[in-house]
Amino acid sequence: MTEVRFAPGESLLVAARGTGPEHGLWCFVGGSGGWHGSQLATVGQLSSLCRHPTLPVVYGSGSVRGVLLAWRVQGAVADPIGEAESGDDPCFIAVDPTGRLLVATNYGSSDLTLIPLAADGSFEGPLAKLPLEGGGPDSSRQEAAHPHQALFHDAMLFVIDLGADRIRRFSVDPGKRGGAVLAPAGEIHVPPGTGPRHGAFLPDGRLALSGELASNVVVGALQGPAGWAGTPSTLRTGSARTRTDRNYPGDIQRSEDGAFAYLANRGHDTIAAFDMRGAAPKLVAEIDAGAAWPQHLLVHGGHLLIAGWDSARVMAVSLGDDGFIGAAEPLFDCLGPGWLLRYSA
Repeated sequence: MTEVRFAPGESLLVAARGTGPEHGLWCFVGGSGGWHGSQLATVGQLSSLCRHPTLPVVYGSGSVRGVLLAWRVQGAVADPIGEAESGDDPCFIAVDPTGRLLVATNYGSSDLTLIPLAADGSFEGPLAKLPLEGGGPDSSRQEAAHPHQALFHDAMLFVIDLGADRIRRFSVDPGKRGGAVLAPAGEIHVPPGTGPRHGAFLPDGRLALSGELASNVVVGALQGPAGWAGTPSTLRTGSARTRTDRNYPGDIQRSEDGAFAYLANRGHDTIAAFDMRGAAPKLVAEIDAGAAWPQHLLVHGGHLLIAGWDSARVMAVSLGDDGFIGAAEPLFDCLGPGWLLRYSA
């Protein structure tokens, strides 16, 4: 495997998921002597990370207490600059391109949290809640709306709702306050029972989704009839290997040119590569993740980094024209890695 390299001054921030004092925000730096990590903050079940578009500020969601956190990160130091309540199980956070609004998807309480951001990246003013409604055919997982990801794209906010089998679109005005920041701009329904979890925008205007409940990958247009086309997320059959009997596709990321998408199969614990250049996604390669419950993926410099939550290990595999080059290999050990964020101040 080609050595994974980061630019001078760059680091890899990791959300180490768990409830002990050793869990929370970690910073890992690679060099000639290998990777070295240091803990920057303790957070219970730190579930996602994102950064401010222009400032050295990082945000995280802690699902134990349902909180949102902000730090100013310089090197191996994270100074807290904000904390706010969110909702039940905040699982994804995103900041709009202007750096004036943070959005959190609260899976358990079926709503969005909207927080205005000050000029220094800290939380400013009262937060607002936007409740969501809906459901789907899977009575155990789709009894209500369960927003799982929020993505800013083309001056819009797209919310992927696992519980309601739909993509919710909103226009965004960060200059307003409260719920008026977002204005509904239509919905895109996905095939019933898909349970969309995460998405990746493709260069041709389509959106690729991981179907957590249907164990598939689907692709559809953002404008006009979606015309969803899908394929199974894995070639593996039978019961899953870890946590549950079912396979639950999780994170999906695209290659830099958008020709491929990479999917984490949690349960079968594989990483699958899909050719996205046709009308339907085509599974072209599938490898063992090398770690149990691959929770999050990061494409970086010709490699795919894999956060293996249950194996306390971050893996890496080289990317090639036909999917992968070789097997996934250990990059470094970390307790409960659940999110990866490339970072430079």
